[in-house]
Amino acid sequence: MSKPVLSIITINYNNLEGLKATHQSVIAQDVRRTDFEWLVIDGGSTDDSKAYVESINEHIDHWVSEPDKGIYDAMNKGITMAKGDYLWFLNRGDRFHHTKSLQDVLSAIEQNPKADVFFGDTDFVDEKYQSMGLISEMKPQKFPEKITKSSFRFGMNICHQSIVVRAALSPKYNLDYKQASDIDWILNVLELNPVTHKVPGVLSDFQMGGSSTENSRKAIKERYEIFKNHFGFLPNILAHVWIVIRRVLFNLKGRSGAA
Repeated sequence: MSKPVLSIITINYNNLEGLKATHQSVIAQDVRRTDFEWLVIDGGSTDDSKAYVESINEHIDHWVSEPDKGIYDAMNKGITMAKGDYLWFLNRGDRFHHTKSLQDVLSAIEQNPKADVFFGDTDFVDEKYQSMGLISEMKPQKFPEKITKSSFRFGMNICHQSIVVRAALSPKYNLDYKQASDIDWILNVLELNPVTHKVPGVLSDFQMGGSSTENSRKAIKERYEIFKNHFGFLPNILAHVWIVIRRVLFNLKGRSGAA
């Protein structure tokens, strides 16, 4: 088998239904199977997740089911196991937005071989996969055409599930962060000044209710610490003041538009 272009990494722990949804999304992709590999990193689930993984073994290139130190330890295992040129994290419960999502990214990679980071829009969905809105519409800041580290100084406006990174640039996730290490991870990538490319359209469906959502207070505290470490104490304070003001103005604008 030739080296895959993309490594799709899915982590799971005791979320059988979410894993099933992600699996169906992966096998529905209209691409050559040799262009990507699918890795499933299970944290030693005690539901029927492991049995399900074993039952769909022919669709998975590499998998493991064993205890780990949490979400980001599982992601690090995926990074270590991945053989593709680019990494795409699509965790249990999340889905590709449509059957052409992988092809859209593969085409973008082929047409932009010097690019290191590819990104697109994300549809936030509920537990029944009903759309709650696109991130480009729900965030006050304009959805970017290019991204740099400074793009995120005033908050994250791109979802982790719609970011594809060249494997050679990928660091490991910092296990000191339990809820927001993905933000630290992408900022570390962008510190390398990679070439970035926006893929038109929506790439993934992000199912609300994941770990960071359930532990929102801890996630907010971690995000603050991460932004402080990357941008400095005073710039981070000023940025968060503006974030609050901008969100209030954005909400007021939305209410006046709906009136």
